Amino acid sequence: MRAWIPTALLALLLGGCASVSSVPPTVEAPFRATSWTLQGRIGVLNGEQNLSGQIRWQHREDRDELLMASPLGQGVARIVRNGEGVTLEMPDQPTRHAPDADTLTREALGYVLPVTGLTWWVQARPAPDRPFEATRDASGRLTRLKQDGWTIDYLQYAADARPRKLTVARDGLEIRLVADSWQAE
Repeated sequence: MRAWIPTALLALLLGGCASVSSVPPTVEAPFRATSWTLQGRIGVLNGEQNLSGQIRWQHREDRDELLMASPLGQGVARIVRNGEGVTLEMPDQPTRHAPDADTLTREALGYVLPVTGLTWWVQARPAPDRPFEATRDASGRLTRLKQDGWTIDYLQYAADARPRKLTVARDGLEIRLVADSWQAE
């Protein structure tokens, strides 16, 4: 079960002329929702370890809830972020609590995963108030974002201009996210 912790915590926790920018983008994502639900698939490559599964992520301004399941649908982990901190629940293991996602991943894994940034990156937006570099296509959509030492590649967008496939990589760790459905709420 411990092998699923990196995958579970990540979810807090997925042509043309290009331009590079270190200031907030002038092209806003067309789906600027403060509450949304993403359902899809996630994979984590870390050295020779290759994990995959399903993800359901409900995001609200004051709360996140991520449910992770094996490829066959068996529940593997539940992560909840609220005003009291972050909680990780896994079958047959004690519940873990921490004040924030960075602390929880550091304690559970021994290193920090980009949980905070992912909330923004899955929306094709840089996390606010932190420097970044952005490369865009001719339509103004992000093709690559670099922030906090991570490189986020946007491989495919859905018809509604939301990111459909992306990878997040740094130091031999690669996270692949495929959003099968988005719902603004």
